[in-house]
Amino acid sequence: MTHLEEEFSRRMEEMKKAAGEASRDMRKLATDLQEQAQYLVEDLRKRGRGDSPFQESPIEKIKALAQLRDEGILTEEEFQTQKQKLLEEI
Repeated sequence: MTHLEEEFSRRMEEMKKAAGEASRDMRKLATDLQEQAQYLVEDLRKRGRGDSPFQESPIEKIKALAQLRDEGILTEEEFQTQKQKLLEEI
C-alpha cells in the first residue's frame, strides 16, 4: 500500500469514527429534545387543568375584577356575574 493509500485509508477511518460520534450525539440530542417536549406538554396540560402553581386563586381574580369595576372597565353586573362564577370554584 502506498503512502497516499495509507493516508486515504487513515482519513476514511477518522471520518467514519467522527460520523459515528456525530450520529450518537444527534440521537442523544433528539432524545433530550423529546424529553423536554414531553415535559412542556405535560406542564401545559397542568396549566389547562388549573394545576399550575402560577395560576391566580379565585380570590385574587375577584380582587382584580373589583379593580376593573372600580376603574369603570366592568359594570357592576359584569363584576357580580364573574364574581359568582369564581366563588363557585371555591
